[in-house]
Amino acid sequence: MTDPMSFPGGMSEIEFVDSYARSALRKPQMAADAALRALVFAEAGDRAVLAGLIGQELAEACRRLVAVHGALSDRRYSVGRSLLRPLPGVAEWRTFIQQAATFTPEQMVRELSLPEDALSYAKNLRGQPDLHLLEGLVAAAASGNSMLLIPSSGPRNVPSECWFAGLTAEGEAFAASFGVEEVDAANLADLTADLCGIARGFLNAYLGARRGAGRRD
Repeated sequence: MTDPMSFPGGMSEIEFVDSYARSALRKPQMAADAALRALVFAEAGDRAVLAGLIGQELAEACRRLVAVHGALSDRRYSVGRSLLRPLPGVAEWRTFIQQAATFTPEQMVRELSLPEDALSYAKNLRGQPDLHLLEGLVAAAASGNSMLLIPSSGPRNVPSECWFAGLTAEGEAFAASFGVEEVDAANLADLTADLCGIARGFLNAYLGARRGAGRRD
């Protein structure tokens, strides 16, 4: 049996998983939304920085979704214990998006051993386009040496894009670029919200099933 004191704050496992769903999985969405609101009124030179911050939150949302998927699909360990591990990297992201693209929503729910009320979130995941395009973003975030880079451009030195880049311990460089206009940032924030919502939906379905185990109608 897992020692409850091994979870942060002395929480029990189910308390920890519930807190993870309510806070750790909401943080990227809330931070991205806050950066988007600030970007609307920011000076031109600051918009790239704020767009980059949204990109960084998107990378965390990707990695936390993979963490939830991994914790639910491999029940050799408790879900809470798995969620305490370091966030997954690009290799796990590649495996995850391959499965997300090939499994039907029904297969995904069975893979995660979730009740039927998780089906809508599995359908949302299956409907996400071009997740493979986020590989560079995830790889840069997981590199341990990630940074936001903003090249200068145009006659007034106003950037039109920003880069999120990193270098692995093996010396392999990863980078992802995105535009800094409001519509570009809004798209990143929307995707962040979608991925956070899917992760929360999966984890809340697990929590609901666990709390309802053995309960009579």
